[in-house]
Amino acid sequence: MQNIQFDYLYRDEGNYKDFASIVYRNPNKLSIDFVENLIQQNLIEDTWFDPDKWGIPRFSFHHFTAFGLNSHLWYEFETLSYTQAMANAGSIDTLLKSINHDASTGTPCLRKS
Repeated sequence: MQNIQFDYLYRDEGNYKDFASIVYRNPNKLSIDFVENLIQQNLIEDTWFDPDKWGIPRFSFHHFTAFGLNSHLWYEFETLSYTQAMANAGSIDTLLKSINHDASTGTPCLRKS
Protein backbone atom coordinates (compact mmCIF):
# COMPACT_ATOMS: atom_id res chain seq x y z
CA MET A 1 0.00 0.00 0.00
CA GLN A 2 1.28 3.44 -0.88
CA ASN A 3 1.10 6.09 1.80
CA ILE A 4 0.52 9.77 1.04
CA GLN A 5 3.06 12.41 1.99
CA PHE A 6 1.69 15.89 2.77
CA ASP A 7 4.38 18.58 2.39
CA TYR A 8 3.88 22.03 3.84
CA LEU A 9 5.83 25.03 5.03
CA TYR A 10 5.76 28.05 7.27
CA ARG A 11 7.02 31.36 5.88
CA ASP A 12 7.66 34.17 8.34
CA GLU A 13 7.57 37.91 7.73
CA GLY A 14 11.23 37.89 6.61
CA ASN A 15 10.53 35.13 4.05
CA TYR A 16 12.43 32.57 6.14
CA LYS A 17 10.92 29.13 5.51
CA ASP A 18 10.56 26.00 7.62
CA PHE A 19 9.48 22.83 5.81
CA ALA A 20 7.78 19.70 7.12
CA SER A 21 6.11 16.55 5.89
CA ILE A 22 3.53 14.21 7.31
CA VAL A 23 3.10 10.69 5.96
CA TYR A 24 -0.46 9.39 6.17
CA ARG A 25 -1.66 5.84 5.71
CA ASN A 26 -3.90 5.42 2.66
CA PRO A 27 -6.06 2.36 3.45
CA ASN A 28 -8.80 3.33 0.97
CA LYS A 29 -6.28 3.84 -1.84
CA LEU A 30 -7.41 7.40 -2.53
CA SER A 31 -5.81 9.05 -5.53
CA ILE A 32 -3.49 12.01 -5.17
CA ASP A 33 -5.78 13.97 -7.50
CA PHE A 34 -8.82 13.34 -5.29
CA VAL A 35 -7.04 14.33 -2.07
CA GLU A 36 -5.32 17.35 -3.61
CA ASN A 37 -8.57 18.60 -5.12
CA LEU A 38 -10.26 18.53 -1.72
CA ILE A 39 -7.29 20.31 -0.14
CA GLN A 40 -7.16 22.96 -2.88
CA GLN A 41 -10.88 23.69 -2.47
CA ASN A 42 -10.34 24.52 1.20
CA LEU A 43 -7.15 26.57 1.14
CA ILE A 44 -7.22 30.22 2.14
CA GLU A 45 -6.52 32.29 -0.98
CA ASP A 46 -5.41 29.15 -2.83
CA THR A 47 -2.31 28.77 -0.64
CA TRP A 48 -2.70 28.71 3.14
CA PHE A 49 -4.38 26.65 5.81
CA ASP A 50 -4.81 26.83 9.58
CA PRO A 51 -2.85 23.90 11.01
CA ASP A 52 -4.89 23.80 14.21
CA LYS A 53 -8.16 23.37 12.33
CA TRP A 54 -6.72 20.67 10.08
CA GLY A 55 -5.00 18.73 12.86
CA ILE A 56 -1.51 19.49 11.51
CA PRO A 57 1.17 19.89 14.20
CA ARG A 58 2.53 23.40 14.59
CA PHE A 59 6.23 24.10 14.40
CA SER A 60 7.68 24.42 17.89
CA PHE A 61 8.93 28.00 17.52
CA HIS A 62 5.47 29.61 17.81
CA HIS A 63 5.10 31.21 21.20
CA PHE A 64 2.89 33.77 22.89
CA THR A 65 4.11 37.18 23.97
CA ALA A 66 2.32 39.94 25.90
CA PHE A 67 0.90 41.07 22.55
CA GLY A 68 -0.31 37.64 21.41
CA LEU A 69 1.30 35.14 19.12
CA ASN A 70 4.75 36.03 17.79
CA SER A 71 3.71 35.52 14.19
CA HIS A 72 0.81 34.48 11.99
CA LEU A 73 -0.36 30.88 12.17
CA TRP A 74 -1.22 30.05 8.59
CA TYR A 75 0.92 27.46 6.86
CA GLU A 76 1.38 26.95 3.12
CA PHE A 77 0.36 23.76 1.40
CA GLU A 78 3.18 22.61 -0.85
CA THR A 79 2.48 19.22 -2.41
CA LEU A 80 1.21 15.67 -2.06
CA SER A 81 2.95 12.53 -3.26
CA TYR A 82 2.82 8.78 -2.90
CA THR A 83 5.56 7.34 -0.75
CA GLN A 84 6.74 4.00 0.56
CA ALA A 85 7.90 5.75 3.74
CA MET A 86 6.34 4.58 6.96
CA ALA A 87 3.32 6.57 8.12
CA ASN A 88 3.99 8.97 11.00
CA ALA A 89 0.33 10.01 11.32
CA GLY A 90 -3.07 8.38 11.04
CA SER A 91 -5.05 7.80 7.90
CA ILE A 92 -5.37 10.39 5.12
CA ASP A 93 -9.11 10.04 5.77
CA THR A 94 -8.56 11.74 9.14
CA LEU A 95 -7.04 14.78 7.43
CA LEU A 96 -9.90 14.91 4.93
CA LYS A 97 -12.47 14.72 7.73
CA SER A 98 -10.72 17.60 9.52
CA ILE A 99 -10.76 19.65 6.33
CA ASN A 100 -14.44 18.88 5.70
CA HIS A 101 -15.34 19.63 9.32
CA ASP A 102 -13.55 22.97 9.06
CA ALA A 103 -15.47 23.77 5.87
CA SER A 104 -18.79 22.68 7.38
CA THR A 105 -18.42 24.90 10.47
CA GLY A 106 -18.67 28.03 8.37
CA THR A 107 -15.03 28.97 8.61
CA PRO A 108 -14.56 31.43 5.77
CA CYS A 109 -12.62 30.16 2.81
CA LEU A 110 -10.98 33.31 1.48
CA ARG A 111 -10.53 32.26 -2.10
CA LYS A 112 -9.72 34.62 -4.93
CA SER A 113 -12.59 35.12 -7.35
